[in-house]
Amino acid sequence: MTEDSWHDFLNLCLKFKKKNDLEKFFHLFLTHEEKQLLKARCLIVKALLNNEKTQRKIAEENCVSIAQITRGSNALKCIDPKLREFLILQFA
Repeated sequence: MTEDSWHDFLNLCLKFKKKNDLEKFFHLFLTHEEKQLLKARCLIVKALLNNEKTQRKIAEENCVSIAQITRGSNALKCIDPKLREFLILQFA
């Protein structure tokens, strides 16, 4: 597997203009479990960026593990500040 495969996937994602079409595309490429993991990561990132609750509280309220919260928190520490601001605006 190469980086080209990942870029091919990203380029395919960019082709979709309608949410319904993108949802069908992800239904083809992602298992139910993978979609659940993405939903959890999105929820975690949103909660961490909101910065109103402790990691333990986020885990308890959303039935996710502390390990998942930690991975999300560590990922946020490494992102470009412009991406952080973009995400904050999107989740507002």
